[in-house]
Amino acid sequence: MRIIAVLCTLLIFFSCSRRKEPAVKPDIPRFFQVYETFIELNQADHAPFMDKSALMDSALALHDMSPAQFDTTLAYLERHPEIFLQAFEQFDDSLRARLHIRSVD
Repeated sequence: MRIIAVLCTLLIFFSCSRRKEPAVKPDIPRFFQVYETFIELNQADHAPFMDKSALMDSALALHDMSPAQFDTTLAYLERHPEIFLQAFEQFDDSLRARLHIRSVD
C-alpha cells in the first residue's frame, strides 16, 4: 500500500511539473507587416550587401514577432489558401494605395 501511495505521489508530481509550451498562434496581420518591412529593407541601398536572414531578423524584431510565430503563420496560410489569398489581396491593395500604384486590368 505504501508503494502505491509513493507511486501516486510521484505521478502527480511529474504530471504537474511538466511545463506545457503555449501553442504559437498565427498572427496574419503582423505576418504581413513583417513581410512588408522585409521588402522595404530588401529594397534599401545597402541590401545587396546584407544577408537575407539578417534582413528577416530585423523585420521580425521591428514588429516584435518571433521566428516561430512567423513560421507558424506561414504554415497556417499554406494550409488555408483561401485565407491566404484574401489576406494577400488586402495586403496588396493597401500597399498599392500607399504607393499610389494603379492596378493593371
